[in-house]
Amino acid sequence: MKFIRTAIFAALAGLVILGAPSLAEAQDRASRSIKKNDRDGDGRISRDEWQKRPRLFQKIDTDGDGYLSIGELRARFGEGANKAGAPTPSKASKPSPKAAPAKSARLLDGQVSTDALDAETLCGIGRGRRCDIKLAIKLGMFETGLRPLFPAGAQCRDIDEQWAIDYTYKRNRENYHGGIDMPAPFGTPMIAAAAGTVVSKTGDPDSYRGIEIILRHSPEDTGIPLWIYSQYAHFDAMPKHQVGQRVGIGEVLGPTGNSGRRPSRARRRKRARRPAIHFAVWFSASPKFVVRGNKIIPVKGRWMDPNALYRKKPPFDSPAMKALPGPEKKVPISIMFEDGKVHPAGSKIVWPYTCKRK
Repeated sequence: MKFIRTAIFAALAGLVILGAPSLAEAQDRASRSIKKNDRDGDGRISRDEWQKRPRLFQKIDTDGDGYLSIGELRARFGEGANKAGAPTPSKASKPSPKAAPAKSARLLDGQVSTDALDAETLCGIGRGRRCDIKLAIKLGMFETGLRPLFPAGAQCRDIDEQWAIDYTYKRNRENYHGGIDMPAPFGTPMIAAAAGTVVSKTGDPDSYRGIEIILRHSPEDTGIPLWIYSQYAHFDAMPKHQVGQRVGIGEVLGPTGNSGRRPSRARRRKRARRPAIHFAVWFSASPKFVVRGNKIIPVKGRWMDPNALYRKKPPFDSPAMKALPGPEKKVPISIMFEDGKVHPAGSKIVWPYTCKRK
């Protein structure tokens, strides 16, 4: 009888041990969960990427930042410590609403939480894989017919892939070009189109844009009564500028390259992407914006044909640009020459590459 009781106890103990996940198992499950749900490639899971119960998200998000880190997932799966090895925060340590101001003090000026975005802007500007492309079109991502008109006596880098052209054949789903591309030799300096503040700097190899930087321009920076965001992508090396740093008009941001994931068509043909800048622009009447992984989404933001920026006066929206008469479709471009002189003098906005004198 004693032998039977001992055997039963041992079996039950074995079940308990088998039921508890090991450290390796917890780490593996957490990594798989990140890989499965992290659609924007920033190494964490946002509320929108989470595919399960909202209450479970809140329970796992122990630091209350609106994202699930690999440390929080490991703690959920039984590791009991976060990525840095610190004890898992308890429910009591979760920030209360009164503690929010201390946390937000670390944010950039104008940066707000995702809750400030309406669903239309989140999808229309963020363009997640599950978003309807028609929302981006509604917010201005369609061809306007604008073209740059460079100053006489200047040799500038022109566009080879225009604004909002159909990219469906490259992406295997309905899609449109969210900027303009200008080819340039490797190493050619990309320059800031206007004075502004760095609000994003990323280098995701799975992104089509590769190494990129995004600047935020206040109305004082551009002379335009709107908040402007300019994106520069495909750098050959990570820019040295830091998020939060101010830059001046025409300041060198980094070298041109061809970084980023190649379209599937190019991969099949084993063709390398040509070196070029991908230049994109958004605008909003609100100074508020949201950072989502490697994306910047202005609150109530709209897409702008980058050529329209050089009109320097409203309107800038795509419907108004498309409705312009033929002669006004050619937009005079203000530039910076290689010696640093701006033309026309006093312009607050320049082409994102310097120009040569003929």
